[in-house]
Amino acid sequence: MKKIYIYSKYERFWHWTQAGLIFLLALTGFEVHGTYEMFGYEKATLIHNNAAWALIVLTIFTWFWSLVTGQWKQFNPMVLSINHIRKQISFYTKGIFHHDEHPTLKTKYTKFNPLQRLTYLGLVMVIIPLMVVTGILYMYYFHFLNEKFIHIGQLNIIALLHTIGAFLLIAFVIAHVYLTTTGYKPLSSIKAMVSGWEEMSDKEAVHAIKIGLQMKMEEQEKEIKNLAENKYLLNDALQSIVDKQEVSQKEAILKAIKNTSIGYFRLDINGFYTDVNEGWLSMYKCTNIKEVIGRHVTLNRPEEEKEKVKDIVKQVLAGEIITNREVIRVCKDGTFGYHNIAASPVYDKNGKITGIEGFIIDTTKLKERKS
Repeated sequence: MKKIYIYSKYERFWHWTQAGLIFLLALTGFEVHGTYEMFGYEKATLIHNNAAWALIVLTIFTWFWSLVTGQWKQFNPMVLSINHIRKQISFYTKGIFHHDEHPTLKTKYTKFNPLQRLTYLGLVMVIIPLMVVTGILYMYYFHFLNEKFIHIGQLNIIALLHTIGAFLLIAFVIAHVYLTTTGYKPLSSIKAMVSGWEEMSDKEAVHAIKIGLQMKMEEQEKEIKNLAENKYLLNDALQSIVDKQEVSQKEAILKAIKNTSIGYFRLDINGFYTDVNEGWLSMYKCTNIKEVIGRHVTLNRPEEEKEKVKDIVKQVLAGEIITNREVIRVCKDGTFGYHNIAASPVYDKNGKITGIEGFIIDTTKLKERKS
């Protein structure tokens, strides 16, 4: 079992705030509807209206956040095929009861399976807008009536549509809660939405790491796209990872990295090197791995850089995944170099952090070019 960081702080804030507001809206909405009495009609109406405006503000802000960060792509149905959807339906209707492997592996960049994409897209594009429009018309129908926008006979239709939307929203919540139990463990998805870290099988975790590495290399490639030799090594490393699937995925990734110019390193719980690859040695201009093993990660840094590196180690040992941090290195021959670092915690089978592993990509030429 591994833990992979999937959900950002804002996603967790949005999720639980939205869930709380939807629950409050349902609770007060059905009281306003006359189903039961809890707060009293006037108080329930006031709470319902305020919660509705809070949800509208949260939704608008989240749409903006999704556009700016590119998270809208998580809901994009255009990347799906009928085959993807068919496999997911088959899994939920048959495969899940036979403990079949999930057809969609979750990563930070693909959090939703095909059915979830379609369902959440429907929630965002249909159900919530339906609730917002009918709710505003219902709240302010006297104003619209005075403006001759609607007539009194349409109020029942508006109320009916709002109630239908409410039942659809409740059905979504029930299905959503059920589907959260279909992860690696029954509570894995719920815990992940609290901490950001999702428990996964070794295969799922390795896939998530591979995709994360691929995305970071593609981002790095865009930065240094004019440096042909670096572009070549990044493409080569990525292709090696993709091609070497005849062994276990974990072994394939490590073996591929070992044979490229991308630097791989591993530290123990105290920050001392326990393993590096040829790419790492080449960047630091070392010839023998024995020169490195047992040395502390801060010893090959300028003095002004040591605290920065200590902070990175501290953050990773606290459970964070660090990506795209630029640091300075002191090579064996006394020269300086720059590289971007990506690092994540190493867990034992009990989920305890036992060290750090990561990758470095040289940016010295890019730095020199910019200067």
